[in-house]
Amino acid sequence: MSYRPWLEDRALRQMDGLPAEALDLLARAMARICDGPYDRLFSVAMRDDAPSERMAEFGDLGFMEFEVDDAAGLVRVYTLAWLG
Repeated sequence: MSYRPWLEDRALRQMDGLPAEALDLLARAMARICDGPYDRLFSVAMRDDAPSERMAEFGDLGFMEFEVDDAAGLVRVYTLAWLG
């Protein structure tokens, strides 16, 4: 099953002013994550008791926090942080 990305309002506001490099990294990361949101190669659970609440890093450049909504087939992105 392939999931669809969903950027919550907070994540959309955090995208304001992101450089092109960050948007490119975000798009590539979302494509990988939507193909396998529980793949430990691309993301990790933020808490042991909630495996659907996850985080993915963009190397040393930033990270995103998201939740996998299995029922809706969505990857809901809540937080984007760009440090680069």
